[in-house]
Amino acid sequence: MPRRSLTLDQLPALHRCVDDGSLELLYQPEIDLQTGGIVAMEGLLRWHHESLGILEPPAFLELADASGEILPIGEWVLRAGAEEAARWTALPGPTRRLWLNISAAELVAEGFVRLVCDVVSAHGLPEGALGLEIAESCIVALGPSAAPLLEELRAAGVALAVDDFSSFYATLGAIEVLPIDAVKLNSRYVRGVGELVGPDGEGDPLVTAVVAQAHDRGLYVVAEGVETWGEAARLTELGCDRAHGWLFASAQRADKARWLLEHGKGWHRDGVPLPRSEA
Repeated sequence: MPRRSLTLDQLPALHRCVDDGSLELLYQPEIDLQTGGIVAMEGLLRWHHESLGILEPPAFLELADASGEILPIGEWVLRAGAEEAARWTALPGPTRRLWLNISAAELVAEGFVRLVCDVVSAHGLPEGALGLEIAESCIVALGPSAAPLLEELRAAGVALAVDDFSSFYATLGAIEVLPIDAVKLNSRYVRGVGELVGPDGEGDPLVTAVVAQAHDRGLYVVAEGVETWGEAARLTELGCDRAHGWLFASAQRADKARWLLEHGKGWHRDGVPLPRSEA
């Protein structure tokens, strides 16, 4: 898939993508590291470009943000995701949450909270069935205005997570003061624990600090981009609650994601649940 940012000559196609059926949401399972069960899905946007093929967000979001197209695209993601999440409520078992990424432009746009309220209400979603992920960098940029804005979104019936945690300063501050449900740990720290078992893993101190403060506040911690059993096992030992990544499943089309939610039996190495530290 192309990784370069698109240029202005692609703007007409970007402008049409909301209406021409070229956008698609894929769904990647989020796994409980203790049981191996699917407890949530993360919605991942794809653009089926007419000549460049299937594009992931890094290829086009910079142009979308600069041109203002990020707002209609974000609304499409919100509505499409809520529609799919409503289908999951009819599946057996507990309600699984759908996480959607929200851009900084959407978060501060006039009427965004009302849009979220309307979407949740229109699809009859139970409280917390839809979750919104806000990047750590966006939280830092918002400063003191972040907390009241997130309080409004929580009141709209959605769960909230701070995404791409990657610094002690922002991480610990956010966990202490923001009305959130989860923190999602940047994959750079997942790579830091890797196959290295023991106290010397590069990412271990940050993971340990995040987990401790998150658990003190009743939040859970999700490791992003887990690729090996060594990473999964070490993260579990450090107290991380959930994970997603290629180790478990790639992003799935909506019908396959529904099948996994209904029939998936969970992920375990050699049939044995991943270890969890008693400490």
